[in-house]
Amino acid sequence: MQHAFQVGQQYRDTGSYRNSDDQFLRWIRGPLDSGIKNTGGIRDLGADRSDTPAALVLVSNDSGVSQHDDPWEDTLAVNAGYISYWGDAKASNPYDESAQNQKIKTAFDRAAAGRREDVPPVLVFRKPESGVVEFCGLCVPDHFEVGPYHAEGGTQIPNYQFHFSILNTNAVPVTWLHERAQQNDDSEAPDVWQHWIQTGEVAQWPTGETLDQSGRVRRYETTETVVSDAFREKTFDRYGHTCTMTGIQEDDLLDLAHILPRSQHPDLAEHPENVLVLNSLHHRAFDAALFTIDSDYRIRTSPSFDPAHPFLRETISERAGEELSFPPNVQIQPSFLEELNTGLSWL
Repeated sequence: MQHAFQVGQQYRDTGSYRNSDDQFLRWIRGPLDSGIKNTGGIRDLGADRSDTPAALVLVSNDSGVSQHDDPWEDTLAVNAGYISYWGDAKASNPYDESAQNQKIKTAFDRAAAGRREDVPPVLVFRKPESGVVEFCGLCVPDHFEVGPYHAEGGTQIPNYQFHFSILNTNAVPVTWLHERAQQNDDSEAPDVWQHWIQTGEVAQWPTGETLDQSGRVRRYETTETVVSDAFREKTFDRYGHTCTMTGIQEDDLLDLAHILPRSQHPDLAEHPENVLVLNSLHHRAFDAALFTIDSDYRIRTSPSFDPAHPFLRETISERAGEELSFPPNVQIQPSFLEELNTGLSWL
């Protein structure tokens, strides 16, 4: 059976690769003579032909899971495509002397120097409860910084905070990890990993959009022109508090998506025919021009849009050419759509 870790899926973690029920350490170790240890949050998969780890495996405990107080709070923003992970540091183990921290920092240094072929893949898991891990994604280095926390008595203890981008792949086959460990072979690597090695471009989970050269996470909600609560509520009412693309009806997950951006067209910020109601993920994909709606209200997708997440494939990619239907009291201005789409090189 070919095992693979899938984003959002949970796996049994017994703490021993010898346990036949284990789906974490046992899968990662597989046929390897030496593999991965059950030690803390930062673990490395040893390689036969190199001192460089075949992979780095990071585990982030949810609050209350660890037996020891953890002053560091990781950010696992999986749906936004990035992770911030605090390294290993204690008063007795300075951050810049920690062997585990150095393994991660070396990967960041090599990525920054353009030596991506020498960077091990990083697999991040969260631990929601004892005996269970959940896969958060295949990651590559973005940047790191140093920040402190205050220990008892007011002592400041500095630590690395490592920032990663999650690559746009839903699954990571464990056979790839084994082949990296045994032969440094990336032939079974996900395409997005091979593309990053070759070009340095990050196709980010879950939309597949390419990050800009600075590697910064894009933000699409802007504050240049404020939309009133009254306009927002009226628009939600007209749309039946429902996402145009998916039917999602949870208000906390819904956004107003402007066809012509309010930053460029402040006069149209509250024009009722210049807005859609979308969930936040589809809003992000729309603003990134990964898909659009033509003047006949049909879904059009960018040729470069190849989302790994099945929800995005089902609700966007596989519906290309489909005409959207709107509630009877909703009107969208075709000229706004035409102006938007004139600037899309792929349409």
